[in-house]
Amino acid sequence: MYILFMKTFLFSFCLSSVLFLSGCGSSEDAGNSSSNETSSASSSGGPAGKLAVAHWVKGNPVDISKGVHVVEFWATWCPPCRTSIPHLTETQAKFKDRGVNIVGVTNEDLDTVEPFVKKMGKKMDYTVVIDDGRTLSNKYMKKYGVKGIPHAFVIKDGEVVWHDHPMRDLDGAIEDALK
Repeated sequence: MYILFMKTFLFSFCLSSVLFLSGCGSSEDAGNSSSNETSSASSSGGPAGKLAVAHWVKGNPVDISKGVHVVEFWATWCPPCRTSIPHLTETQAKFKDRGVNIVGVTNEDLDTVEPFVKKMGKKMDYTVVIDDGRTLSNKYMKKYGVKGIPHAFVIKDGEVVWHDHPMRDLDGAIEDALK
């Protein structure tokens, strides 16, 4: 009985670790890869474009054309996304006085996102928006070939200067962008 328990425990642990490290695949790419295939901690990709938002769930509108900001893609159903929320909240608090805004973007409907954000309260203390018809997803995720979430983009003066999983040295990328 003990051996069966240990096998089940080890399998569950390994599966959870893989999901956390690889991220969640977007629903439109569910049959493809669930990893952040083309993430790059050093990529620079040109103009980020304005934030096309269907609804500002939490926080005020953000102008990403000036200063340093983070645009992070996530979903309520994604365990690695939920795991990264406290880190993003800490990062927002750490850099808020330096003008950095974190904007969490989801393509889920308001009826799903609003209660989730409300329940999270101060644990999710950064701007949260709903994508306007996948416009932001196309400008960021699709443009860079990213198929998994969570995924963060650091924007400096309207230019993408870094993108990767938000738990992979996002703070360092923000520090570099602020220099």
